[in-house]
Amino acid sequence: MPDTLPYVYVALLDVLGYRERLEHDKQMATLAFKDDLSRAMSALSDVNEAEIGFSAISDTVILTSANRERLINFLKAIKNVQLAFLKEKLFIRGGVSYEKHFKSGQITYSHALARAYELEHIQAIHPRVIIDHNIIEMFRQNPEELQPLIDSKLICVANGTYFLNILDADNWVSIYEDSKTLYQETKINLLKKEAELAKHLWFQNYILSSCHAVPGHTAYIDSIKLLDI
Repeated sequence: MPDTLPYVYVALLDVLGYRERLEHDKQMATLAFKDDLSRAMSALSDVNEAEIGFSAISDTVILTSANRERLINFLKAIKNVQLAFLKEKLFIRGGVSYEKHFKSGQITYSHALARAYELEHIQAIHPRVIIDHNIIEMFRQNPEELQPLIDSKLICVANGTYFLNILDADNWVSIYEDSKTLYQETKINLLKKEAELAKHLWFQNYILSSCHAVPGHTAYIDSIKLLDI
């Protein structure tokens, strides 16, 4: 039997801090976190579901697109989701792959989903959405396809790793303010949690290193200091 499974873009996004926020709602007998999630997911309300499929369960959001030529649109949809969650003071981490994928009813058989999970779980580390290097290499084979991807300014590269760029001239200040507020609101809970603090440090560095950085906006995370009384 020939292998006829289609290749599909799959993005797997993980909501960081999900369990802590869920537990806080439980302890406080509130549904605040549910409301935050609902508002964030509304970023997908205008998506053309004939082009981009999406689903969410627990702390995971999955987006799919079977149109190889529409990668830029797919990345823009992911960017909108990441920005919407940040607006609700939630970081997103994820991976984007392009592999074989099959879904019918309750059955999902997907190399793409497995690869996206691997990118999110192992490589992303920070609040960013990793883009599989195979996608970039696929577009490099055709300069006419690669140039629009470059011109979109939706992809950053650092240390050989590609990830989604959510910063632009119009949203830089709001992203700076949202990430600053997120840090300040969770600062007390970050004490002695180096891995969690590292996520905020990376995101601050990402913001401040952007070509869109606005002068006068400085680091908001406490710097390293010598022992004092």
